[in-house]
Formats: sequence, C-alpha cells, structure tokens
Amino acid sequence: MQAKPGTRPALRLLAAFSLLVLSAYAPPAVPASSDDVFVRGWTAFNAGHYEQAHTIWLPLAQEGDGNAQINLGFMYDYGYGVDQDTGHAAHWYRLSAKGGLAAAQFNLGLMYAAGRGVEQSPVKASYWFQQAAEQGQADAQYALACHLREVMALSQQSEAVQYWLRRAAAQGHGEAQAALGVGPGNSLQPSVSHGAGRDDVRHGQSGFSAGTAWPIANGYAVTNNHVVAGVEQVTLIDVSGMELTASVVLRDEAHDLAVLGVAGSQSLPPALPLAGDDTRLGSSVFTIGYPRIDTMGRTPKLTEGIISSVNGFMDDPASYQVSVPIQPGNSGGPLLNMDGEVVGVMASMLGATNGDSEPLFLPNVNYAIKVDVLRRLLPLLPKHRAALEELPGSPATLADLADRIQGSVLIVMVAE
Repeated sequence: MQAKPGTRPALRLLAAFSLLVLSAYAPPAVPASSDDVFVRGWTAFNAGHYEQAHTIWLPLAQEGDGNAQINLGFMYDYGYGVDQDTGHAAHWYRLSAKGGLAAAQFNLGLMYAAGRGVEQSPVKASYWFQQAAEQGQADAQYALACHLREVMALSQQSEAVQYWLRRAAAQGHGEAQAALGVGPGNSLQPSVSHGAGRDDVRHGQSGFSAGTAWPIANGYAVTNNHVVAGVEQVTLIDVSGMELTASVVLRDEAHDLAVLGVAGSQSLPPALPLAGDDTRLGSSVFTIGYPRIDTMGRTPKLTEGIISSVNGFMDDPASYQVSVPIQPGNSGGPLLNMDGEVVGVMASMLGATNGDSEPLFLPNVNYAIKVDVLRRLLPLLPKHRAALEELPGSPATLADLADRIQGSVLIVMVAE
C-alpha cells in the first residue's frame, strides 16, 4: 500500500503474544517518495546498509521524528548496524510512543511485559498496549487481550478480553480469530477475577483452600466463582464453627460470581441486605471476611476504605475500584456501605506474577463486582420454600455495623 500524504511508514513488530515472547517483524510498504530523508534511510536499511540508515535516521529522531525513533529502537532492539542494547531500544520506543505512534506504543508495551530494557511492569505494559489498541493496531489489540487474560488474570469470557479479541479479529488477525473460534461465548459484562485459580490460602496441611461467602434473602449464599472453580460441593463455616455442606447452583464466570445452595437453608445465618442505589465516588465502604486463615486465624476481619472509582479495571462498568485492603481469602466477601447494605462482592487485587515468585500486588487498588450484577442473576435461581430473615439496613457506627454483620459472613472451605 502507499503511505498516506504527510506520513512516513515505520518498521513495526508483529506480536504472536504468548508468555511474553517477542516475535518476528514485518516491513512496511516502500514509501512513495524517493526524495525524503527518511526514505533514504529506509532504502539504506532495506538494502542491508544498516550503519548508513542509522546515520540518516539519528538526526531525524533527535529532532522528534517518531518514525525515525521507532526504527532506531528496532535497530538497537535487534542489533542492526549497532550493538544490541535493549535499554537504548526502550528509550527510542518511548519517545516515539509518547508522540502517539501506535506501533511504538505496542513495542514499548512488549518491552514492559517482558522486562526487556526496562523494569518489568504489567501495569505499564497494559497502559501502552491499550494506547496502541485504541488507535486500531490489531497486534496491540490481540496482545492486550492476551495480557489481560494471562497476566492480569481476567477470564477468557470477560468482556474486556472478548472486546479486544473481536476488534483484532475484525481486522483479520489470525490468532484473535482462532481465540474467538475456540473460546466460550460471552453475553454478560466482565469483571476481574483474583487469579486463574482459587485463592492461595491453605487450612494447615489438610488440602483445603478458602474464601468468603454470605447469605442472601432467598436462602442462598454468594461467593466468587474462582473460589469454587472446578468443584461442585464446598463446606461453609459460620462464626460459631458450625459446618454446612453447600453446592454450586449457579455460576457467572464472566463476572466471577457463584451462588451456593445449602440443604436446609434455614440453618444459614440472617441474610445481608442488598443496596438499592448506585454508590458514589468517595463513598465510605468496608468488608468483613476471612483473609489468610492459615496465618490470621478464623475470626472475621474487617477493613475499610472508599470507592476510588465507580468503574473497575480497564473502566469496567460492572465493578468498582476500592481502597479497601484485602488479602487472599477475602474473595467473595461483601462490600458494604455505612448502612450495612451490600454494594458489591470483593473479587480481586491488581497485580501479577512473573511465574517464579509470589504475586506482586499494588496496595489499596482492589476491585469489587457491583451488586447490580448479582441482582440480575437472582431470577435465574430455583425458588426456595422459605426465605431467610434479612438484617436491617440502617446507619450505624462502624463498630456497631461490625457487630450486626459479622455473624452472617461465612468461610468457604474447598477441598483440593
């Protein structure tokens, strides 16, 4: 194809993004003009005269030419005409990316994702992938979908992953088309899940993992789907230590929600009320749950914070970002307002692993699924013969709210 008037094509990397590995590149079409200084650099590069291309492009890059900058970044990235230096590569990619060139934003995202030439940062990788993806760069759209799924731990069914896969596939991206072809469908809105599997919380050495649940008025209990992933039966434990056998009756994998049924539902403690109105930015909220029962014990733990954003990860409208501190084991717990009403379900911490170490989490950046998402699931539940008593929703001090609510928050024990 011909270059658009007033633009110059640049070398770009194409990502077959898997496990943060860089792939091969594809050269652009030969520019239309043969008089342009940039074009002379491209002609030299295409002929294998890499040092000459570097000499031509360097002054342009220093003057702020984004296409020259990305091409210098590529040359340093792979050692064409210069000593390979990924730090220099990241420098030139960054200058071009800040200038708005989508291909450079994509390449810089790859650098941050893999920790090449920069300190590895999943969050910065997401940012630069998204900048390029929003400009329509199909490779970045596919890379962002994979990054969200494999590193940031969104499910394959989440709307965020599906959205970027669909956009890349619409442009003919083969890997994105294949991912959509084999992936399960999704008709619901997304949310971030805590991880690919259950929370890494162990009950001694007995082969159990743990999370948090709480009852709703129609006689069921709510938790995260990732807490009960791959199982059909779990054990619920109340504050008195009484154990109840529960089974999964409904899953919403896209939103990371699961609803549990208990034989003889009247043995459940009183239900928590669901909030009716949208919760505003800056509203005070808290959660009660069972973090790290392996080290913190089995008494309920309360943490508080605010609604930091009315949209969650990647502006997900189905979740909140909150400053409420949580740990593995809090997953599935209620997020409550100062009337003691549930406004959300605690779901995730923002972070990633490098495959060899413990998860690295950003402090006070956590996510909760909005209660409206849960409310839309309730008509799908089988009807119980008897409803549960529901706790009142009314203003109180935090200590009084804790006294009122803690008895209705349950441990979820899952056999490994």
